[in-house]
Amino acid sequence: MRSRHLPTILLSTLLVSCGDDGARNHTPAPSPTPAPTLSARELMDASEAIEKFINAERTQEAVLVARKLIERAPVGSSAAATANELAAQALFVRARLPASEVDANERKTLLAEAALCAERSVASASADPAKIAFAALLASSAGNAETARRLFDRSLALAPNDAPNLLQAALSALGAGDGARAKELAARRRVAAADDAWNDGLDAQIALAAPDLSLSSEDAAKAAIDAARRAVAADSDRLEFRMLLARALRKGAKPADAARMLSALEPSARAKPAIAEQFALALAESNDLVGAARAWEDALRGNPADPYVRAQTALAFHRAGLDVRAASELDALMLMKGGAAERTRIDAIWSNQR
Repeated sequence: MRSRHLPTILLSTLLVSCGDDGARNHTPAPSPTPAPTLSARELMDASEAIEKFINAERTQEAVLVARKLIERAPVGSSAAATANELAAQALFVRARLPASEVDANERKTLLAEAALCAERSVASASADPAKIAFAALLASSAGNAETARRLFDRSLALAPNDAPNLLQAALSALGAGDGARAKELAARRRVAAADDAWNDGLDAQIALAAPDLSLSSEDAAKAAIDAARRAVAADSDRLEFRMLLARALRKGAKPADAARMLSALEPSARAKPAIAEQFALALAESNDLVGAARAWEDALRGNPADPYVRAQTALAFHRAGLDVRAASELDALMLMKGGAAERTRIDAIWSNQR
């Protein structure tokens, strides 16, 4: 039976065998560094250890084991590809932790490292298209637009009708400002999955982010509203579509309609930062600054450890003229992990408004 203490034992072994912390037996002269080796059994044990650490929410240890695993794997080997794949997964899981645990700078570093590991893991010409798609998604998340495009194209060449991958590729193209590519991928996706509500959701995203130059701003907003409404009608429970509709209504100079639609959501849904942001913006654009502050306050109640939400709450109360409450939130912000960076961000906004 495998020891239930395997992760701790393996972590200690990797640290001693690979890290400087383990080199405690000082010798008169250094010996040649042996070539990295990694047996199939060690790879399996490390994989299980990383999974156990992730499941136990011990992501720092999962990342540490994964990094040491890469050091042990011979460069260019199948073991190295697997080690990099495991590292990408561990790094990505840690990067997705809430802001109370991982600040913006660490998140950016983790995503960049995850993207690099994922790209290395699919260097082989025989790599699985789903793994290539994951590497593309990580490259896009890390802001590597050209790498993301190359990897998405490679995965779609192997699986041209993969609807989820076509969606992610289109969203990545939008993020990179390539509206023409996004439209082309959206058209391919509509053929691959004709009845999927995300087709209309994607059309709304495209109209919002990169409207057709042949359309006026008013017509582009109408196109976004129509597409978002179709998406909501097809899947009314999906909050992403509600958020898209709110953005489209605001773009179409209908903030009161957006606020009314979002106000009908459950409090738990309105507490989600992305929804709260749209709700607060819609209220502010409807000249209800106190309502906008209350929208952020509700979000803060559901996310008390999120420095971004607290910073936005402070900013909203300041805009509503409730400076005592704003100052109280700023004091609390400075005690939070990542709070100083958020304070710097909103101070710049404050300065521009004076």
